[in-house]
Amino acid sequence: MKKVVSEISGIVFSIPWLIAKDEGLFEEEGIDMTFVRAQGDRENRVAYDPNEVDPILGHVPYEQNMVSIYRA
Repeated sequence: MKKVVSEISGIVFSIPWLIAKDEGLFEEEGIDMTFVRAQGDRENRVAYDPNEVDPILGHVPYEQNMVSIYRA
């Protein structure tokens, strides 16, 4: 079974994925799906160094290579 990790960024955007997991649709396709919560704060910050730019919309798990896919 292929292991896939994706983030959950909000119930409106994640409900189809959660239902698919609950209904066993990922397992039927041979996918072991795991979810992690999007993280990050919503403060506006100024970064002068490109390496200090915060991920957009709290997609920290993606930026830190904790998830397998990015769901925009």
